[in-house]
Amino acid sequence: MLNASFSKLLNTRTTWTLGLGALALAGVASGQAHRPDATLDELVVEVQALRAEMNQAAAASIRAQLLVGRLQMEDQRISGVVRDLGAVQAELAANAQARTDAAAQVKTLEDALISAGAATRDEVEQQLTAAKTAAVQADRRQQALKRRESGLAKELQEDQARWREINARLENFEQAIPGQ
Repeated sequence: MLNASFSKLLNTRTTWTLGLGALALAGVASGQAHRPDATLDELVVEVQALRAEMNQAAAASIRAQLLVGRLQMEDQRISGVVRDLGAVQAELAANAQARTDAAAQVKTLEDALISAGAATRDEVEQQLTAAKTAAVQADRRQQALKRRESGLAKELQEDQARWREINARLENFEQAIPGQ
């Protein structure tokens, strides 16, 4: 009888334990049933955030490439202006020498004209006229070269200012990158 009551109590207790276990399992199962929905929402939010970050990274990459391209173009433009400026300055030096030579020749021919006889006077006058024409042309060429040099120097300053601006923007962009 004692065994029967004990057995009955054990069965009742087991039933209760099994019932409580089933309720707990049902609660966990129902929580897990809702959990995947919450996890799915979290995943959707995470995917959207990743997508937004990827779009920002792609836009930043494009901006960086554009800035680098502009910097390279400006660098090439500066190189071309420096090359042109060097050529103009070389021409200025050569033309200055030609002006000096033409002025010396004019002076020599003017002195020769004073001491020239009647027979050689016409020939010296023609040479003097040609030398004066060459001196005037050298002066005009010098003025044109000076204007060209001035224009190139101004262009160089503007290009260098643009290069510095683009470079500063690129440096600011680089500093704005997280993890740097």
